[in-house]
Amino acid sequence: KLIQDLLAFSRLSMADRKFETTDLNIIIEEVKKELKDAIAEKNAVIEVKEICGVKIIPFQFRQLMHNLISNSLKFSNPAIPPHIIISSVNTPYSKINEANLTRGKEYCHISISDNGIGFEKEFAKKIFEVFQKLHGKDEYAGTGIGLAIVKKIIENHNGIILATSKLNQGTTFDMYIPT
Repeated sequence: KLIQDLLAFSRLSMADRKFETTDLNIIIEEVKKELKDAIAEKNAVIEVKEICGVKIIPFQFRQLMHNLISNSLKFSNPAIPPHIIISSVNTPYSKINEANLTRGKEYCHISISDNGIGFEKEFAKKIFEVFQKLHGKDEYAGTGIGLAIVKKIIENHNGIILATSKLNQGTTFDMYIPT
């Protein structure tokens, strides 16, 4: 698994960057089908709100959605079913903002939030580094590369990703892709 994740990470730099206007609903549905067993096992609800079309590299965004949704399932609170909310909206930024987005430029803001175990604010940037895990390998399986892959995909789209979280209250990933 580690070798596969490292190969996936390294291929992101070399990959053919063919951007296509894509319906994210299709990608989300494909990922839900792939993760159907984990979704059923945890009685998870994946709520897809308004989704706009966006110009992306489809296979990379499929990997991004897979990594984020599977993380939401993996890091769910065992006492309550996971509830994952995915939405996006095209919006121009006209004010200074925490993501340092360019004023006057339009972005597709994609948000994925969950009601999982969350993490402390101090780890919001560290989680995107290769091999950075907040939990031991005995607690949660994984290689520590999934969110580094997500960040690299967003960077390949000239975008920005932010994570906000509260311990035991869930996590939100906000991604901004120029339109």
